[in-house]
Amino acid sequence: MRPQERDRDRRIARNTLLLYSRMFVMMAAGLYISRLVLAVLGIDDFGICSVVDGIVVLFAFLNGAMVGSSQRFISFEL
Repeated sequence: MRPQERDRDRRIARNTLLLYSRMFVMMAAGLYISRLVLAVLGIDDFGICSVVDGIVVLFAFLNGAMVGSSQRFISFEL
């Protein structure tokens, strides 16, 4: 194996481990925060909060999809 390939493989392995550790930390934080929010809001208000969060995420996804498709078509025409 050449030195460039070895460095590239190490960088890929390091980035993979960092991404997995970040994902684990974010998952643990999300679970803990949802537990705190449930304790503060109660069951009914937590459900309302979840519905509102779902609607916000839906509109954010639609906004991102529309921006991406618009940029694609504008770039194609240019």
